[in-house]
Parts: sequence; C-alpha cells; structure tokens
Amino acid sequence: MEEIENKENVIPSSSNRRYLVCVDGRKECRVALRLACMKVKARSGHITLLHVAPPVDFQTLGAIADRMRIERLNEGEALLAALSAEAQENFGITPTLLLLEGSPGEKIIETAMNDPNIIILVLGVTQQQHAGISKLSAWLASQLNSTLLIPILMVPGNLTDQQLSTLV
Repeated sequence: MEEIENKENVIPSSSNRRYLVCVDGRKECRVALRLACMKVKARSGHITLLHVAPPVDFQTLGAIADRMRIERLNEGEALLAALSAEAQENFGITPTLLLLEGSPGEKIIETAMNDPNIIILVLGVTQQQHAGISKLSAWLASQLNSTLLIPILMVPGNLTDQQLSTLV
C-alpha cells in the first residue's frame, strides 16, 4: 500500500505504522505495552518505547547533579531493555528504544511530532490518583487537535490479557 497524502498530513502504510508507548517503572506501562504489542501483531506495524528521564534539580551541586543524571539515565536504559526483552519474548517484537531527558510532556509531543509514522500514543493509567500521571494525561489530552495530531490510547493498568485481547 502506498502512502496516502491529504491536505494536512501523510498516512503511513500499515508496515510503517508506529505505536509510541510511553513508559516508566509503573506496572500500568507494562499493560499498555502488552496491548500495543497485541495490536501490532494483529495489524502489523512497529513499537517505539519512550522513556523520559526528568531533569535534575538545578540547585544540586555540579558533581552530585552529574551523578544523579547518570543514575537516571542508567535506570531508564535498564527499564527500556527489560521492556524490550518482554516484548521480544512474549510477542516476537523488537521495539525501537528512545531515552530522552527533559519534561516528559514536551518530549512526548516532540517525539510524536517528529515521526510521521507514529499513529497513536499509548499510555498506561492507574485507577489510583497519582498527581504526576494525571497531570501529564490531562496536559497531553489538552494538546489534541492543536499540537498533538494523533489519538491517545489510555490503557487501564488493571486489565487482564483476556480483556486486552478483546480490545485488539
């Protein structure tokens, strides 16, 4: 299938479609990744795993800030490697891995805007109130139709594999 161009953007062919799965250490992210993998297996496409390491507090002293930054990046690399291994083992999918530093919301938007093959943003959400995650979800939703021109799929973290399979 050739790419179809319309007035505003290009629709990627099914083999180039990418699901952008934003991850951190929460179990809800693993559920979101499982759903994205199930969708890719059923429809073809690719997965990009994105982890954004928040910036170090600027008031921290130089050497300590550098150490904290390196620790956060190492933790992010380990998380991405573990999730990639799960996707490979359970679904035979090898995701593209992205580790960025900065404001999570801004980096998510920037990543989605810079790759025309990304067709959906996938987030794991929790039933419990978690201020940082709810603010991020609300902020990303507010960007729809202005900055963010792709849908957001918010996946409840308490779904079973059987429930996930009905959503594919």
